Amino acid sequence: MKQNEKSSKFVWFLLVIAVPAVFAVTVFGIVLSFMGVNVIEEAKNTGKKIPIVKNVLNDEAPAVAVSQNTEKQWKAKFDDQEDYIKILSADLQKKEKEVTALKSDIALLEKQVEDAETSVKADENEQLKKLYEAMSAKDAAAVMTEMNNNEVLGILTILEAETQAAILSKLDAKRAAELTVLMASNSL
Repeated sequence: MKQNEKSSKFVWFLLVIAVPAVFAVTVFGIVLSFMGVNVIEEAKNTGKKIPIVKNVLNDEAPAVAVSQNTEKQWKAKFDDQEDYIKILSADLQKKEKEVTALKSDIALLEKQVEDAETSVKADENEQLKKLYEAMSAKDAAAVMTEMNNNEVLGILTILEAETQAAILSKLDAKRAAELTVLMASNSL
């Protein structure tokens, strides 16, 4: 019977005091969490003030130190990567400037080639002009009968008007008419 009394007092204690107390603490913790209080951190801080619990909670200090070392290592790696990115960015800007300079050099060289080609073409035209103006109109017309209209037109356009007229007069009338029409359409 004494055993029953002890166990019924214990059950009474659990049901009337312990269970409602645990429920109240849990509800209170949830309410504080919704209010923005870090309940777990506060419990740890409070537990550190209790001598026996303090020894249990101090075991986490080495883990915090390891975490801080890891964080420092990651920060160092991050800083190294940022430095490397800065170096690469500077290198990229330098290369872009070189590319721009090379493009301007290419444009200058292309202009020089174009000018040289124009100069050579002008020299060739001048020599061709001297050659046909030195020939008689009859001989020039005989040579031109063997050429197509585009070639003849190219030669006639560099010659003086008097030389053109003399050569056209020595060509077949039909061919002279075709060339005259082509010369007129090119001058428009």
